[in-house]
Amino acid sequence: MSPKPPSLPPLSGQFQSTFTPKVSAPEAHAPSAPSASQAPSVSGAPSMPQAPSMPKVPSLPGMPSAPAPASAPAPPGAPAPPAATSVPAAPAAPTTNPWSYCRSSSGQTRIDQGNQSIINDPQAGHTIVLNHPNQTAQIFPAGQAPTMPSASGSVPGFTPPKPPIDVKDLGTKMIAGHMAQGKLYTYQMPQPPQMPKAPGMPQAPSAPQAPGAPQAPSTPQAPGMPSAPAMPKAPSMPQTPAAPQLKTVEVWHSPQLQMPLANRVTTPKGTTTTLPQQVTPGEPSPSQFQIPPGYKVIPPPSLSPPSIPKPSIPKPPSIPKPPSTPSV
Repeated sequence: MSPKPPSLPPLSGQFQSTFTPKVSAPEAHAPSAPSASQAPSVSGAPSMPQAPSMPKVPSLPGMPSAPAPASAPAPPGAPAPPAATSVPAAPAAPTTNPWSYCRSSSGQTRIDQGNQSIINDPQAGHTIVLNHPNQTAQIFPAGQAPTMPSASGSVPGFTPPKPPIDVKDLGTKMIAGHMAQGKLYTYQMPQPPQMPKAPGMPQAPSAPQAPGAPQAPSTPQAPGMPSAPAMPKAPSMPQTPAAPQLKTVEVWHSPQLQMPLANRVTTPKGTTTTLPQQVTPGEPSPSQFQIPPGYKVIPPPSLSPPSIPKPSIPKPPSIPKPPSTPSV
């Protein structure tokens, strides 16, 4: 008989996860080149002759042309007005998601987030999902309950994936009144799949030949003369490999509580930071792991695969009746 695993210390805590999108650097705009009228003149340099202007079309007699509007002359030595520059878009606002977590000495856990709660009972072998606005409860077998979304798009967790390409010790510090040990894990994210190449354009069909028309004989080659070798194709240029994208996970684990207290996950899309607001050791109330009074238990959606319809055997055709004998 296998020994019973040691129980984890009971506790209750309030946490907060914040996702901050990555802000792209604004594009640098090169200054515009000065116009010909603004370019400084070089003393002593010969001036370039100007092209002769085209003669103007004479106006009809008696119809004077309208004078051009006079523009205010610019004062000598006045600087040119600055060129208009594009304003970068405002960065997206961070998304904050509060949630709570409690754990009993018997291994029961509960996560409250938004309008839902997930109660996991390993001894009973099931998971309860509570919908508070509808006051309903669904009981799923262990391992088949739906996950709860968070600010980072997954259940608030701290367990880093394996294996990292680098691990750095961050030492110890106090977090929410508890001593925690920090580790920084670095991972290489998988490269996105490449897009398939577009198929080549179909060739146009050849023109049909006239029926019965003999084909022109091919020119015979001189005996002993080898054919000219085909020109070799130019080698294709090697593609530059894309720079590897890294993901870092900073985890602060409490040896006394035997659970992570804080983490920071950084990806090319942004940073998700989870910090504790309050963590209190002690046994939670047993009602935290039970269905509240007045909640209606509804069956979970069917998780079994659909049944395969059995093929029906067609019936044999009926034998036609013989024709009746005509009466005399």
